[in-house]
Amino acid sequence: MKSLIFAISLLLTATAYGQYQGDDVYDPFADYSEFEENSQEEADVHFFRNGRFFNAALMMGGRMFTADTQDYFEANMSPGLYLAYFFNLRFAVQFSYTFSEHAYQIPAGTNNSGAPYPGINGNVSFSAMAFDLKYYFNTQNVTRGLADLNPFILFGFSQNYRTFSVDDQTQVAKDDAAGFDFGAGIEIPIARNQMYVGAQFVYTYVNFPIENRNVTAPDQTLTDKF
Repeated sequence: MKSLIFAISLLLTATAYGQYQGDDVYDPFADYSEFEENSQEEADVHFFRNGRFFNAALMMGGRMFTADTQDYFEANMSPGLYLAYFFNLRFAVQFSYTFSEHAYQIPAGTNNSGAPYPGINGNVSFSAMAFDLKYYFNTQNVTRGLADLNPFILFGFSQNYRTFSVDDQTQVAKDDAAGFDFGAGIEIPIARNQMYVGAQFVYTYVNFPIENRNVTAPDQTLTDKF
């Protein structure tokens, strides 16, 4: 019986204490949405003081190829530029343009029907316009050195264009296709956070219309290598 009374006493005491505390702070006329507004206001002030609204950047990198294409196309420099708009400290949208030119060489061989064809040498130019969403990781709980790297990931879409030319010929061939972009990078602030220097790696998956189809060269039918 003592244990039962003791338990009830604790329950009543806790309830009374909670009621007392509640009566002390409860205001039926209080507008509790003010706390949400204050929290949002603090986030906005923090963004205005520490965030970025726009980024305009020049890019200098390289473009290389995968799968069978890398056997025929040489890697080369790929300059470009981008403009980024920041919604908050974590999300931004990026518009970019890149361009590159590459030499290609297809050795002599035989096509699908067994007919021989000569080797082909030429150049191909690539250009891409991309629309990507960037997400910056929260680095508040890591060491300062890592936080200053501002790591991010990006994903989006791009429209890719390419133009082929063959040595000693005036005709060119053009095609274009949409692609998917996936990438990651870092941005390091310099000049008291007025400028940034960074690096990013982007993989673009694109399937051009003439891939895995036959193309016609003068007096020869070639299995497409592009």
